[in-house]
Amino acid sequence: MSITLGFIRNRRDNLIIITVGSGRTRQELRVTSELFFTIIPQANPYLYGDIVETTPAQLVELGFELDAEMKREVFRVVRPLVTPAQVRYVLDPITGNYIVRYVGTRQELVIQARAFWRITGVNQCSPLGSLTLSMDVMKELGFIVGKGGVQIERYSKFASYA
Repeated sequence: MSITLGFIRNRRDNLIIITVGSGRTRQELRVTSELFFTIIPQANPYLYGDIVETTPAQLVELGFELDAEMKREVFRVVRPLVTPAQVRYVLDPITGNYIVRYVGTRQELVIQARAFWRITGVNQCSPLGSLTLSMDVMKELGFIVGKGGVQIERYSKFASYA
């Protein structure tokens, strides 16, 4: 059984908007382009948008939950396997290093320009901007991330009163 899936590439933040179903049962999901084209290799990466026939296993891998009996086309979006992260970067004119901030957290790091260009693929002429990156790239940059997002380290302090 194949299921029709529509996708549109958002060039601004390099995410793929996936649409499954139609009308009131339509569900949308945003995933990174590298994740989408890895799971669905039959999609043409050179097109801005298209319709693709997929298997239920591919949809589950993208982050959709399907009806158990598959009698009806019931789709529900669950959390995708790879959560994209938003970072902002600026080139420090004095040191020549990039200052990179992980949006939504308090994490900030300084990285050499050549390493930043190599890891993220940013153009060398770009002094500032924002990117949507996968968690693997975030780890390679040096951010502390968990399996599906920010890793929260819990600690507890106990005060003993005598």
